[in-house]
Amino acid sequence: MGKLVWQISIITAIVWGVFMASCRDKALELPKLPTSEEYHAWRETTDIPLNYPIPGHGDVFREIYINPIGEAVEKKIINDRVVYAYPTGTVIVKEIYAGRDEPIPEEQPIKLTIMIKAPEHPLALNGWLWIDADVPPTQPHVITHRFCVDCHANANETHPYGDMNPQNEFRDFVFFPPRPH
Repeated sequence: MGKLVWQISIITAIVWGVFMASCRDKALELPKLPTSEEYHAWRETTDIPLNYPIPGHGDVFREIYINPIGEAVEKKIINDRVVYAYPTGTVIVKEIYAGRDEPIPEEQPIKLTIMIKAPEHPLALNGWLWIDADVPPTQPHVITHRFCVDCHANANETHPYGDMNPQNEFRDFVFFPPRPH
């Protein structure tokens, strides 16, 4: 009798495990992250050399790319203020390099920070997934604390970085919106 109970317990545990694995929440899966070849085909968001200190990104060189979906950002006027509305599926990749000097062509970034416009995703903060990834992005980490979004909230008003947002536009947490073609 004891052996039968043990066998039933093992079978029940296996069936339960298979059931739980098949029912896991698909919404927690991340969108596919772009490869280096993919995002290097996108446009850079700025011509400004990003080699000055930035809170959260350090005192290192950065390059920022935006996918074609994000280039289709819509600018609206709401209460006399320009408001950027990035479409769902916008991906912004920021390459982070080891030093402040512009990288040589063969140099690889030391890490990536990635923003994905996914307002329906349960891990999104203010409509964006905030991702820290190695190079290539094989083990991404979704940042679920407010550090990134709270710092990027500064992009939505006049600030001391880059172009400084002199018109006080709401840029949807993006410091460097796509430059005009």
